Amino acid sequence: MSETKNRGRSASKPAIPWGLNIPAEIVPMADEVIPWSQVKRDLWKKMLVPHRGGGIRRRLLMWGLGLFGIALSVVVVAGYSYTVSQIKRDATELQTEVASLTADRIRTFVQRKIERFSDTVDAASLYQLGSEEQRLLTALLVKNDNSFAEASIIDARGTEVVKVSDRRVHFPSDFSDQSKSAKFIKAINGEDYISRVYTSDKAQPYITIATPLWGKAQSVVGVVAVEADLSFLWEAIGKIYFGTAGYAYLVDGHGNLIAHRDAALVLKKMNLRQVDGVKRFLRNPTRSDLTPAQEGRGLMDRPVLVTYAPVPELGWAVILEEPLDAALAKVEALKRYAAVLLAVGLAVGAVIIAWVSSRITGPIRELHQGVKIIGSGNLDYRVNIDTGDEIEWLGGEFNKMAGELKVSYASLEQKVQDKTGELEETNSQLEQANRSLLKANKAKDEFLHVMSHELRTPLNVLSGYSQLVKDGDLGTINQEQDKALDKVIGGAKELMNLISEILSVTGIEAGKPRAEIFQIQMGEFLDDLKSNYDILLDKKLTFKWDYPAEPRIINTDGDKLKHILRNLINNAVKFTDEGSITFTARYFPETKVAEFKVADTGIGIEQEMLPSIFQRFHQLDSSDTRNHGGLGLGLYIVKNYIEVLGGQIQVNSELGKGSIFAVTIPC
Repeated sequence: MSETKNRGRSASKPAIPWGLNIPAEIVPMADEVIPWSQVKRDLWKKMLVPHRGGGIRRRLLMWGLGLFGIALSVVVVAGYSYTVSQIKRDATELQTEVASLTADRIRTFVQRKIERFSDTVDAASLYQLGSEEQRLLTALLVKNDNSFAEASIIDARGTEVVKVSDRRVHFPSDFSDQSKSAKFIKAINGEDYISRVYTSDKAQPYITIATPLWGKAQSVVGVVAVEADLSFLWEAIGKIYFGTAGYAYLVDGHGNLIAHRDAALVLKKMNLRQVDGVKRFLRNPTRSDLTPAQEGRGLMDRPVLVTYAPVPELGWAVILEEPLDAALAKVEALKRYAAVLLAVGLAVGAVIIAWVSSRITGPIRELHQGVKIIGSGNLDYRVNIDTGDEIEWLGGEFNKMAGELKVSYASLEQKVQDKTGELEETNSQLEQANRSLLKANKAKDEFLHVMSHELRTPLNVLSGYSQLVKDGDLGTINQEQDKALDKVIGGAKELMNLISEILSVTGIEAGKPRAEIFQIQMGEFLDDLKSNYDILLDKKLTFKWDYPAEPRIINTDGDKLKHILRNLINNAVKFTDEGSITFTARYFPETKVAEFKVADTGIGIEQEMLPSIFQRFHQLDSSDTRNHGGLGLGLYIVKNYIEVLGGQIQVNSELGKGSIFAVTIPC
């Protein structure tokens, strides 16, 4: 069939393996059979088709455009980054300069007022306390400088003796006791006092200044206090404009708003401790801003560029903010311009690179077309390339290869036919061997099944008669004979168990086991299981049974579950010479799952052997001198029966300390 098929196909185009002398990598060896499709792929790979990525023209276009795009992107991004840094630097310099000038202006103004007040105090100290001259001096201070709204002179006991104001005329009955006031307490002790800024109901900012009044004996005889109106701060702060939307405000050393162009904000007596610019000032109240024009959240909880300038003599600070969108408006325009420039550059570059790549790859495409024609079976086709470079040399080599290919094809056809015949014969032999293996495996299973059944009958007879003799039904026996019969009966039971295990494994291998679900009473079921282990053993073992005594109905295959638990307990007895075996059973009604655990204090299992203990015929000790018998089928059956019941088994073991087998079965 295969020969007829190959001969029919060879009439139209080569359909059988063939090779070349050039290049050497695709010349078939004497015993090789190479498919036609593979030879075509090898030819294209060696000649034209590039590894990974498609045609040369496309790759050249992509690489050229990619490199050009990277170069153009680097230039655009570098220019954009430099321009942005310049814009931010200019904003930084502008904010720093405006903040510093405003802070200096406020500082100079306040210092002039304090100096004028000090001059008045010095003049008042030349006259008697409460004299008309002192009243006249304080009145002139308030009248000639509208920054001072009210002035008073307090004697050493804290009682006002002189009080003048630009708002009203004060009489002696208006004089008050100031002995408890902060300004009197500090000034009477020889220290100057400047209060925190407070505002009137019209948002006008005020401070109270008090200084000691010295007598002739260089002792403090009283205190001179003045209330200074700082309304000039409105003008100083309100006239600050920079950038397109920049503004300023003044805060004290506690973050309280002192002055703002919007008087309503001052009337709210806002504390701006959490505003970013104020927060930075409070951390360094006496130092200039180390990071001016930084991004942060502003007074109105908007993103801003913020800078502060402290007035350390007063503990105040001028805060400058400019909305981020307004400050970086030029940056956004520059970003759009850079994007447009990049897009236009890439488009122009793509056109140029496409034209260049087309000029370069034209001869290569012609050579590629030649490969396709020869690959279709036309071995007489030749390419005609005249470029005067390596591609023309490649075309000549291609034509030479096509000629040698035509010669090589003729000699390869017979080799392919020979190899095809050998392959068919090998496949036939493999099929025959496979049938033989299947037949042998089936015979093995049948043999084990028949032998297991045949062995059970004589074993039952042997066990029965041995038990009759032991019970004295066939005559009296002595003690030694009784012990011998115990060993015979025990050996017969062990052999019967081995035969049962073989039958179970045979059924498993044949795919026969399936669960037969019935309702069973869990307590009675486990009592029956326990009764099989009430007899005394030759080993120093104690059994511990822990399961609920109350009736509990579960749905499962009782025979398979008993087989599972019996094998696990027998396995624990087998590998525990002395100590204890603990059996635990629990039922969880919320998940309808029963859990059974068998724990022993036996020899344990090495960790690297745990994954293989459920394999068929697996033995922990497979040497000829092993101490523990068995075929290694018990855990294999356990694993398969648990899977039939839809459960799981887990093993925890430590060498020399024992093992714990935990089984969960859905019920």
